[in-house]
Amino acid sequence: TMDFNIIILGFGVIGSESLFELIRGLKSKNKNINIAIIEKNIDNIPGGVAYSKLNSKHGFFNNPLRLSNLDFIKWIKRKQNIEKLIRFIKINQSYDLNNWLCKNLDFKQKRIKKFSEIYFPRLLYSFFLEDKIIKSLKLAVKKSINIKFYEANVADIKKKNQLIFSSLNKFMEFKPIINNGNLSFRNMKKKITSISSSKVIIGNGILPPKHIYEIKNTNNDNYIWDFYSEGGTNNLINKLRKLEKNKKLIKLVFIGNKAGLLEAIPKLENIITKSNKRFKIISVAKSSLSLEKAEKSKKLNFYKFRFFTSKNIQNLNKSQKILELLSKEFYYAKKSGYNKYDVWTLILKKNIISKCYKKLSVKEKIKYNDKIFPLIRNLTRYTYPETIYSKERLQNRKILTFIKDKVIKIKKNKTNILLITEKNNKILSDILINVSGPVDLNSMDGEVPFIQSLKKINKNYNHRGFFADKNFRIDENIYAPGTLSSNFNPNRLTLIRAVSENSKKAVKHILKN
Repeated sequence: TMDFNIIILGFGVIGSESLFELIRGLKSKNKNINIAIIEKNIDNIPGGVAYSKLNSKHGFFNNPLRLSNLDFIKWIKRKQNIEKLIRFIKINQSYDLNNWLCKNLDFKQKRIKKFSEIYFPRLLYSFFLEDKIIKSLKLAVKKSINIKFYEANVADIKKKNQLIFSSLNKFMEFKPIINNGNLSFRNMKKKITSISSSKVIIGNGILPPKHIYEIKNTNNDNYIWDFYSEGGTNNLINKLRKLEKNKKLIKLVFIGNKAGLLEAIPKLENIITKSNKRFKIISVAKSSLSLEKAEKSKKLNFYKFRFFTSKNIQNLNKSQKILELLSKEFYYAKKSGYNKYDVWTLILKKNIISKCYKKLSVKEKIKYNDKIFPLIRNLTRYTYPETIYSKERLQNRKILTFIKDKVIKIKKNKTNILLITEKNNKILSDILINVSGPVDLNSMDGEVPFIQSLKKINKNYNHRGFFADKNFRIDENIYAPGTLSSNFNPNRLTLIRAVSENSKKAVKHILKN
């Protein structure tokens, strides 16, 4: 067993931010510090599942730049970083970003149009994280801090004197290589069976969907269980192109109707428009509620809060009241000719949810994180407008339809996949894509193996996640600044901003102690 001071499990946004803050915060006198990075797929560095260049191909941020991580906003203001994106787009034509570039870039002025309102391709965040990782590695050398990178699928975490990690496969060591500002990894052909540490920062990202009961008559790899980790829209398009060329009708079925479906729709629309085949896309979901387009009205600058007043916030002491004020504010705004998104934009700008949350007692904060926050989230899910326009066009063409139901069984056949639903609907698909959202902790059954061992270490959790302290500790030496903690984002910030800020808090606490 190799022993380390700190392990970072998962190296997407949380992992990269945590390493940067750790290296920056450690003093030069703290020599011989050993840090291990564990990533399930080394090819996902930089960016992790959500932002790596390949996995995020054809994907865009759900929110405009103004709502993003503040460090990222500063980074993108530098001319050389925009130029890096432009070079990438021109070299990598398969990413289909030329239209986006023409629409959003002023070539004469060499600047981005409508800077704060721009929706960037998600892959840009991998460039940002790559710069941070390279800075971390260079600074670590100066401070004599040892960093090891391992590719492994962690299956179990045991708590003894140390935290001991074991994997479904062995821990394969990789060496980071920095060349002309680019990061790559070399397989060192070294394997170890287990590693241990005194502390761990878990940055696993969003959990996969719950497993659906499968009847496997034959091997059929056209079921995409975990849309994002299996390659996102790019993986779906590759499967689509492999389908039999003599097929006249192609049926795609999505389980779920939110972010995953909407991400894939623009690229699918593009393919369908150019194809001579017929397409049928079906979305099956328990709720008809989907994401709304993040579109402001021209009246935005004239809106004044009717219910989120200073007096109401000052007197607030019940978590339920936050939801009530929000609902009333939305109703009043729509009646007055504003968009809901106008109201939500101002709420985020003025940190209204944060101000309300601070007024709650500890007991009410727990109630808010468990019950009220999910309801607020469902009311305020907005996305890149272009995805909604594509969805609406496909609906108008009768290509995309929605069914309100729940898939309970999947039967894989040689040439297709049969879905059986709660209402006894039987739906055939050529490709089945599960975008139903993350499994909850209460009903989890092996979807992420190591979480079962975390549940033995800390039995204090609910369907939304583990109860963590203000430093995102779910156990004395286990930090989870992301979605594993039920209180990871009470202020309803964008996910990327919330986990970045949480990582800084967690690392600050580690360095202090």
